[in-house]
Parts: sequence; C-alpha cells; structure tokens
Amino acid sequence: MKKISLVLIMLMSSFAAFAQVEKVHKDKDKDHMEHKEMKHMEMKSHDEDATMYSDKMAAKLSLNAEQKADLKKAQQKRWESMKELKAGHRAEMTEEDAEDMPQEKAEMHEQRMKIQDDFKEDIREILDDKQFARWEVMHNEEMKMDKEKMMMHKDKSKMKGNKKDHDDDGSEY
Repeated sequence: MKKISLVLIMLMSSFAAFAQVEKVHKDKDKDHMEHKEMKHMEMKSHDEDATMYSDKMAAKLSLNAEQKADLKKAQQKRWESMKELKAGHRAEMTEEDAEDMPQEKAEMHEQRMKIQDDFKEDIREILDDKQFARWEVMHNEEMKMDKEKMMMHKDKSKMKGNKKDHDDDGSEY
C-alpha cells in the first residue's frame, strides 16, 4: 500500500512539473507571435498605413470623402517628415557623438514633437470642432497605450539585462 501511494505521489509531482514547463513555452510562443505581428506591421508601406488610418478615422468620426482624403494626405506628410528626421539623424550619428547623446536625444524629441504638433494642426483644419474633440480623445488614448507598451518593453529589456549579470548559481558577477 505504501509503495502504491509513493508511486502516485511521484506521478502527480511529475505532471505538475510538466504543466509548468508547458506554460513557459506557451508564453514564449505568445511573445514570438506578437513580435512577428509587429514585424509585419512595420513592413507596411506608408501609403497603406495612411489609408488604414484614414479608413479607421472615417468610420469612427463619420468623415466625408474630402475629409478622408485630406486626412490621408496629412498622415502621409507626417510619415515623410518622420522618415526625413530619422534619415538625417542616422547620417549624423558617429561614434564621436556618443558623448553628446543626451543632447541629441533631446533635440530629436523636440523635432518629433514639432512634427506631431504640425500634424495636430492639420487635423484641426480638416475636422469640425465635434470631430476634432473626439479625435483628440482617441489620439490621447492611443498615445497613452503606446507609452505603456514602451514602458513594458523597457521593463522586459531591463529584466533580460539583469539576468546577464548573474552567474548560474544566482549570485551577481
């Protein structure tokens, strides 16, 4: 009787161990799929992205055809400005600029904010007051979600970085 109960206990504990391993694999698969989706999103052209954005806003804000076309143009203009900013920034970056990195980041942030403000002004001209108020609420929610995603990504990166600082026995260095 003792042997049977011992065998049953060992079987149950082994099932529990396998269940935990499976859960880890599922989480990794989920992260992998999210990463693949993000890569797919990055592969879209700016024209496709602008079309999707104008279609989405047309549905949510009840835009007419002229507003939809103007919104698409504004989005394309914004993408082109960002593309030029990034290209210029990459061309200027050298190893010598590493010490000026905080200043470079601040300048780039300021330029991105100017592009965003210009886009917002374009939107204000395209939409009526009621539509603009609804757009602004949606836009702020999207920005909040994007910021949260960035913070989660930074937290994951920090956690991965901390794992590299530990030896196999769990001690630092």
